Amino acid sequence: MMVRKSLISFALLFVTITGHALAQSTPDVFGREVLPLIQEKFEPLLERETGLSLESWETLMAGSDHGEVVIPFDPDGSLLVRLATKLSADDPLSVHAAHISKEDLATVRSWIERGAPNDNGEIAYSDASNLLYACIQGAARLAIIDMDANVVIRTIDLQELGFTADSRPHHVAVEPDGSAFYVSLIGDDAVLKFNRENELVDQIAFERPGMLVVNPADRQLFVGRSMKAVNPPQRIGIIERDNMDLEELDVFFPRPHALAIDPTGTYVYVGSLAENRMATVDYVSESPELQSIEGETHTLVQFAVSPDGQTMVVGGQLTGEFFFFDTSDPATPTLVESIKVGMAPWHPVFSPDGSMVWFGNKMGNRATVVDIEKREVVATVEGLSEPHGAAISPDGRTVYISNNNLNGAYHGRYMWQDEYLPGAIAVIDSESREITRMLEVGPNPTGLGTR
Repeated sequence: MMVRKSLISFALLFVTITGHALAQSTPDVFGREVLPLIQEKFEPLLERETGLSLESWETLMAGSDHGEVVIPFDPDGSLLVRLATKLSADDPLSVHAAHISKEDLATVRSWIERGAPNDNGEIAYSDASNLLYACIQGAARLAIIDMDANVVIRTIDLQELGFTADSRPHHVAVEPDGSAFYVSLIGDDAVLKFNRENELVDQIAFERPGMLVVNPADRQLFVGRSMKAVNPPQRIGIIERDNMDLEELDVFFPRPHALAIDPTGTYVYVGSLAENRMATVDYVSESPELQSIEGETHTLVQFAVSPDGQTMVVGGQLTGEFFFFDTSDPATPTLVESIKVGMAPWHPVFSPDGSMVWFGNKMGNRATVVDIEKREVVATVEGLSEPHGAAISPDGRTVYISNNNLNGAYHGRYMWQDEYLPGAIAVIDSESREITRMLEVGPNPTGLGTR
């Protein structure tokens, strides 16, 4: 394992150094060769990309009203290349792809592989700071989104790092200072650690990992079990983030999935998919306190704790109930109310001020907004397709919800080969509660994570 880690780190360092060196050693290539080629040969393919300007490197890299057109270092994931190579013959735009020669395509691909630099060798979004990490479970990839520009700015191909095509990245947790992030792999039974430069720096084996949560007050990472795990151990994982050492802690109920931590970092909350039970875990003394929730089996999907630590919420997949807990005493969360919110409330996320909570209704193809003080639904957002993960920007202005789209309810702007169903991340204005764009990121996007 140590040899593998060293080889991976060396390969990533080599690619990074080589990419930057090539970008620096080929000045004026974009303005002299690439931009004229895109304007002449690729522009007809881009007619559906409203708001896109091909006047300059800056406007090209800013993308269209729908999102990015070029992803630095990722030609195969860039819309510009996909339109030239992956359009279905039934899409009318495919006639324009026939006019792009292999040489033309190779020129554009080579430029993107080097990071899509401008004539000064600069790589777009290198200084982006408000980052959202998305698991693309159906493609063994991660997408990284700049939440200020609302475009995909980088991707990570897990197969290039030695993981399988069925590694199924599921959820992401991010260090509070943004210096690292962690990813659970359902298929490869592992939890990965990446640094801020998107380099894989460590990993640990863990059977069917699911939800992840970072302790904001200490150095632990807590790991639940995947919903895909039928009969996993009745334990959660506690990983020391500095060295990725692992221990497992019994919670004494089957299929522990829902996971959250109080803001002081003292108590971890765990919920069961199989039974109406949850545990409040003092992980230092290793003493979980169990409690039950009445009613038919709810299947508790995921917890969220308010920024002030006073309230915790969780949705029940099978019953469509949404539960409110008083966590003013974090050691003893008290169920105070539940409301019906519709089909399969999935991953809730609080607004930064704690007044609202957002989540997708997975089987209802919509998002729901709940007022915490009133404890009632105040809005819904239609037009989603099997919504899964949720996140919110630091300023609270933008909500992100991933869409598995395995049912094909979202059709996208293009007809792709092999009946490809594009999963998408909905970008929602939290004030107007309208979808402003759908970032098509690949098949079956799932968990989202940000600082």
